Amino acid sequence: MSPEGIPGIERLIEEAGKGQELQYGTNQDRLRIDLRVDDIELWQAHRASHPDNANLLLACESGSGELLDTRLTWVVGAAIRPAWVGGSAQAMDLLRTLGVSAQLVELASLHCPGLGESIIWAFHLERHGWLTATPVQSWT
Repeated sequence: MSPEGIPGIERLIEEAGKGQELQYGTNQDRLRIDLRVDDIELWQAHRASHPDNANLLLACESGSGELLDTRLTWVVGAAIRPAWVGGSAQAMDLLRTLGVSAQLVELASLHCPGLGESIIWAFHLERHGWLTATPVQSWT
């Protein structure tokens, strides 16, 4: 499904315009929503090749062991881990457990429509600490 066809994402794409990204928060606690078609397609390709029952894709330090024993990290060299959560509150709890600050988790809950519910989101941390969220697809 193209990003334009994901309910709730159309508004973000329109708001982002040609920049294809949105940023929320302060310099230190910043959420970046990546709406670049190429990046969305990369996450979609990963999802297609790993058809786990998941509504989150997470770039983690470790691909083995329990998900809760690793931390969110940047994409290069990361282990992409799928997760299923039952709603926004569980998504927020999981992100906090993976080392994301409370401020960034709050920004994600406010600006990622369908988080933990109707939209699959991919998350990674930037090297400078920003949280990046990319809508992957709708699963409803």
